[in-house]
Amino acid sequence: MEENRGTARQRRPKATAEADASLELLGIKSDLDRNSFSNLSMLGMAFAIVNTWCAIGTTVNASLPSGGPSSAVWGIVIAGGFNLCCGVSLAEFLSAYPTAGGQYHWAAVASWKSTRRAVSYITGWINLAAWVCLAGANCLLVSGIIMSYAELMYPGFQQTPWQRFLLYIAVDAIALSYNLLANRFLSHLNKYNMFFTLAGFVISLVAILACAAPNFQSAKFVFGGFINESGWPDGWAWQLGLLQGQVHIDPSRAATHKLTTAVKGILRDCI
Repeated sequence: MEENRGTARQRRPKATAEADASLELLGIKSDLDRNSFSNLSMLGMAFAIVNTWCAIGTTVNASLPSGGPSSAVWGIVIAGGFNLCCGVSLAEFLSAYPTAGGQYHWAAVASWKSTRRAVSYITGWINLAAWVCLAGANCLLVSGIIMSYAELMYPGFQQTPWQRFLLYIAVDAIALSYNLLANRFLSHLNKYNMFFTLAGFVISLVAILACAAPNFQSAKFVFGGFINESGWPDGWAWQLGLLQGQVHIDPSRAATHKLTTAVKGILRDCI
């Protein structure tokens, strides 16, 4: 038995052995398979989850009434800068404590010994709640896009709340089934998602510019225009518009939770 274990260990890539050794120094035994995700598929997963341009296109109608184009445009820049700082700090934790637990483990490490369990427990549940809300929001956006296409293609069709809800459940069930039953194909899907997202960005950009030409708004309106139809004071309304940019970029930390499947490149993917 020991001989077979030694032979299996020798067949594993050098990077995997180094990662296992790092975990052993932390007192953690490596039990999960690391070979299902390559660096490219991991980058594709992080890229597809964030998918900033697509998320902005589907939710820009929420930020325009709260601050207008200035809030929508500069919100992305501001959120991007702060999230880059978060990504760098998370990458620093990740380099020192390379575990798939992510924030809940790092919170325990960085806390006082007497509060480690409480801080780690609260952090873990906050993370779980965030992922549940994010996954639900994504499925809701997909169902909304499908319904919008149906109304566009069939002018006489009018969606109802129960149709939208059933479609949302169907999208959620499809995503769950794929993750449960076709997990081995996720690595390849992540690669395709990254290239599909990049191609979709270029195609959408060209199509939107072509359809809008020559009736473009001025640069002054795009970068400095202000609209407040939210009912809140102007300052609050502009800050509410910034939330859209934060939501689109925040999931960049997702790569940390797949550390067990990609040994190298995880820091680059996180940033």
